[in-house]
Amino acid sequence: MFVMSGWTSVGAQNRCLSGRVVDRDSGESVRDAHVWENTLSVGSVTDSSGYFKICLPDDLEQALLTVSHASFETQRIVVEDFSKETFVIVLERKDLLQSEVQIVRRRKAVINDILPGQHLITGSDISRMPSFLGEADVVRTLQQSPGVQSVSEGIGGVYVRGGGPGQNGIFLDGMELMNPVHLMGLFSVFNPITTNKVELFKGHNPSFLRGGLSSSILVSSVDPIQDENFVSGSVGNIATNLAFAQRSKNGRFGVTVGFRRSYLELYRGVSGLFVDEEKNYFERSFYRFYDFNGRISYHPADRTSFYLSWYLGKDDFMIDDEEIGYDAGTNYGNKAFALEWRQRTGTNSILSAKASWTGTWSDFDGEIIDNDLLFQSSYDKYSVGVMMTSEQSGHLIRAGMDASWHQTVPQDMEMELMNDIRTADDEFRSADVSGFVEDTWDVSPMLSVSAGFRGIWYFNLGPYQYEGLNKLEVAPSNEIVDREFYGIPSVSVLLRFPARDEVRFAWTRNVQLMHLATLSTMPLPNDIWMMSSPKLAPQTGHLWSVEYSLRSGDYEFSSGAFGRLLENQLVFNVNTEEEEMNFEDHFFHGKGRSYGVELSARKTKGRFQGSLNYTLSRSERSFPDIFSGEWFPDKFDRTHDLSLSTSFRVNDRWTFNTSWIYATGNNMTLPAGRMWMMGSVMNDYAGYNNFRLPAYHRLDMSASMKLDSDIFRESVLDFSIINVYNRANPYFVFYRVYQGDSNYDIDIRAAQVSLFPVMPSVSWKFKF
Repeated sequence: MFVMSGWTSVGAQNRCLSGRVVDRDSGESVRDAHVWENTLSVGSVTDSSGYFKICLPDDLEQALLTVSHASFETQRIVVEDFSKETFVIVLERKDLLQSEVQIVRRRKAVINDILPGQHLITGSDISRMPSFLGEADVVRTLQQSPGVQSVSEGIGGVYVRGGGPGQNGIFLDGMELMNPVHLMGLFSVFNPITTNKVELFKGHNPSFLRGGLSSSILVSSVDPIQDENFVSGSVGNIATNLAFAQRSKNGRFGVTVGFRRSYLELYRGVSGLFVDEEKNYFERSFYRFYDFNGRISYHPADRTSFYLSWYLGKDDFMIDDEEIGYDAGTNYGNKAFALEWRQRTGTNSILSAKASWTGTWSDFDGEIIDNDLLFQSSYDKYSVGVMMTSEQSGHLIRAGMDASWHQTVPQDMEMELMNDIRTADDEFRSADVSGFVEDTWDVSPMLSVSAGFRGIWYFNLGPYQYEGLNKLEVAPSNEIVDREFYGIPSVSVLLRFPARDEVRFAWTRNVQLMHLATLSTMPLPNDIWMMSSPKLAPQTGHLWSVEYSLRSGDYEFSSGAFGRLLENQLVFNVNTEEEEMNFEDHFFHGKGRSYGVELSARKTKGRFQGSLNYTLSRSERSFPDIFSGEWFPDKFDRTHDLSLSTSFRVNDRWTFNTSWIYATGNNMTLPAGRMWMMGSVMNDYAGYNNFRLPAYHRLDMSASMKLDSDIFRESVLDFSIINVYNRANPYFVFYRVYQGDSNYDIDIRAAQVSLFPVMPSVSWKFKF
């Protein structure tokens, strides 16, 4: 039993006690929970969002509340301090299966319980992972999930079920972010302190969510009104993080803000004292990043809420290496804003409206072997939408409409090559209007079904010009060039059994209007975003999944299988023979397929917690213009992907965390042989992505020590070691040519580049 508070005055005779009930494990709202005041025998039941309200006499000095639910432990609360208006009640889930009791019904399916491939990560899950150079990371934690590629450093994106980084829909508080990484993929853009939870949908996206072909990732920040308030920060090897969440005294207004800034550039001045000049990477390079995110919540009335969210982030990188003739720099980042209004129109219905803008850019400017290159690309999207959520008689229905306007500049380039200056400037505009409806129906205690459909009307707009063999297509600004309609249906089925095991089946046809064209075999942030155009059809695909899950006490187990067919896949063709070409002609068009099996086991409670995830999969592509259309492994195809993470709380002061990952190596296209021809070395290739790098594996460990403090509510020293056994994992491979005494006396050797040896770090985290 503990003491809470939260009153609202209504007239002279009554005050209303309002709050929200949530699940401790998942952070999700608990619907149908009974909140009962024992003294006066009055109460309420939480709605679909977990909210309740009880009005009591104004002269009541103490309230005795009992909060109960069939799936949770009963909570008893004494209310004595009436200074606040709202509060959150946290319930512990209980094991309902006993020898004398057979479960005949569980709580109704919430929004997306029946979708296979869904995974939830809480803020505590993120904090339990070993920190990397002093920083916990959202994406690195996400990569511990089955079906998500577990290797991150140097890889600027998220790879789910054989898909690429451009096939994910990534959202922060409803704002879409196109480039989710900092420091060439070492860190994600999500602030771990302000992150409350992360939801992953591996291809089976809810119809109300416009996600990606491979996955949708929803990152939610701490709600300053509903969640715990704090002032917190961390100081690590390369970055400092400061964040806070605070609400007003009346509980109507709250702000969450997070800011991170790296200081890698400071190593330039001191690196010469410890590193030889020939090996001094910091002296030849410059790197810094920052991100600034926040959320403002305003509840002017009990049923009305407004949210303003934003994200600003940027990376700057420069390298000057005279030995290889490379002097260049790049900067890239994201900007996003969103304004949302929510209105509870009834006990079980919510109306919401949202307006948002998201933008991403990438600039490259440098001199490479006496050749100057300036390359810029950008993407902007403006969106508005409305949605109604209603829950009636076992049905959870969502319906709504949204519209977006896109402006894409895939390339704005100027290149000077042997005193020959070439320029290219392309811009594409498009718009879409879509409507959706989705119904999740509890047919019986053992069966739930979800079906949804989204229809998209897509318009390509001018200015647009395409020069074909026989005609020139020209369209003025904002004129509709062409229009298409695309349908996205989905069906999911959930079967529940008395032993707390469940089986899920699903089929989804996905459509993604955007492509990400890769410019290099190396993972760089300068890849090109390109919306569908009259000559580039949208990506489409079919996904089938089956999943079995079982929960028994503190343990969870799941296994599943999936199969995907992909159409309209693109590869950017850099080596074009024609000097003058339309931008849309610089692509190879093909198809893809992937399939696999996923296994996961977790222990979620107690002093010792951990997870073991394994994925056995295959991802292939086929392009008619590449090796006669033969199927070849995708660059990031991984036959085996295994991750093991553990967390052991020794006592209230010490906690130890470990993480070990193993993954089959990436694929590269390398020559199978060489020959002399007319005084030049010619390469002979035996296939595309015909060479596989060595396997990747690494062990990370960390220890957290809580410090006693009269100033801080929480003060923790975090000690971590990355790559404990100093594995030289391959980042990429290239060939180096060694010239002899004559033109024909050469030696060509393969060289491997690795990023991180064993690296210790210390960071300090604090909270007021």
